[in-house]
Amino acid sequence: RPHTGPTDVIVTGTFDQWSSSIHLAKGDVGFSGTVKIPWGEKVAYKFIVDGYWLCRDDRPQEDDGHGNINNFFRVPVKP
Repeated sequence: RPHTGPTDVIVTGTFDQWSSSIHLAKGDVGFSGTVKIPWGEKVAYKFIVDGYWLCRDDRPQEDDGHGNINNFFRVPVKP
């Protein structure tokens, strides 16, 4: 059977209290979605891809102090 890529991608993190609430929409070249985060806030996040929790290797990562590695992003301060 040919590999068709992921069918379900969720982004979750400190912005939704790790509630797995944001399902991304599948498009022609991947998955996308929108998350509203306040100016200047730092958020930790991960993706759940077909049930597997994953970090992106090409984005900054850090240990959360409990042995979990998460991606993180700092929203710029309001201009």
